[in-house]
Amino acid sequence: MKFKLIVSFVIFLLLFLIGCSPQPIVAQTLTPTLKPIVTNSPKPTATTNSAVTPSPTFSPAEETKAAVDPKVAKAMQTQENFMFVAVPATLEARNVKCKDGFVLEQGLDVVRTSNDKWTLFTCSPIPQNINDRWTPGVVDYGKRYTQIIKTDLSKTWTIQHNTFDYSTINRPDALMTPYRWTADGKYLYLYPRSYPGGSGGTDSMSLETYINTLYRINLETGEFELVLRNDQYDALALSPDDQFLVYSENKKPDVIHVRNMENGNDLQVKLNEDIIVSGGFVWNSESTKVVVIIGYGKQAENSYDDLSGTAIFVLTPKNMHIQKVLAKDSRIFTPYKCSDNIYWLDKNTICLYSINQELDSWNKIFTFNIKTGTILYLRPFP
Repeated sequence: MKFKLIVSFVIFLLLFLIGCSPQPIVAQTLTPTLKPIVTNSPKPTATTNSAVTPSPTFSPAEETKAAVDPKVAKAMQTQENFMFVAVPATLEARNVKCKDGFVLEQGLDVVRTSNDKWTLFTCSPIPQNINDRWTPGVVDYGKRYTQIIKTDLSKTWTIQHNTFDYSTINRPDALMTPYRWTADGKYLYLYPRSYPGGSGGTDSMSLETYINTLYRINLETGEFELVLRNDQYDALALSPDDQFLVYSENKKPDVIHVRNMENGNDLQVKLNEDIIVSGGFVWNSESTKVVVIIGYGKQAENSYDDLSGTAIFVLTPKNMHIQKVLAKDSRIFTPYKCSDNIYWLDKNTICLYSINQELDSWNKIFTFNIKTGTILYLRPFP
């Protein structure tokens, strides 16, 4: 009798422990209805599915300086540890791996393009002959896919590249690049970018307005949508609060749009200026105003010298009021990040960089007050 009671108690205890043990979360892989554009990647040094860990290399000058400067040596050690020790371990912890027959693209960039809640990476098909990777038409990069995995491994979104028009970047050296992870964690904005460098030029290279086609994925639902095609705009900028997207039209640069990214409302204002480009958008931190720089054209063979001058406006999205705060200036200004990746010195003052090589102001940094229109010399570049 006592033996039966003991056996019954043991069985009951086992059942209780099984019922209370945590159950694994099943990762959910979904394919968005609208798919992303093909991205490109660098040559691999191996044909395995794991990230390749190259040996760190430094120039003789760097090694000599490191030998006598402890700070430089420590910086190099930190860089080496991050690139060749910490990253592979982080990739494994984030479940960064490709299915058989595919190779991870730019493994060392995964941590840089991801954040603490989501991991973004792309896998491409491995050709039978690795040398064929760079032969046009041999590898079908439409089979490439991008995965976005939650760091707790509870959710996975898979974007198949052959489900949208990826023809313009059907090449082995471009990838989908994050433009913005929104602060509320709801969206990721993406655009295709070739590696290294940008995916193309602009109507005005001097304003550096080119981004390429912009997409957005809802990280809660997996819905993937086209925001703007690259032939629809010259320049764009998402507000710091992620609520508004300002952009200028491609064929009508004097038309400025502000789109509400929550409800889709798209308002516009016309500048009535004879210009060839507008852009250089700089939002204030409160997302209540945006600085707009416009460029006047001239005949020039050099695409970097296509402007005769620039003017500056301030747009208030709430009422779509726009005001010119600087008339045409031959110094040709473009926004400049004063420090810590920020354009603003204070709530009314931004930094500008003069790019007219024909003037003695070229290669100099100025401050500009958006209320008074005052321009002051700050320092030489950089």
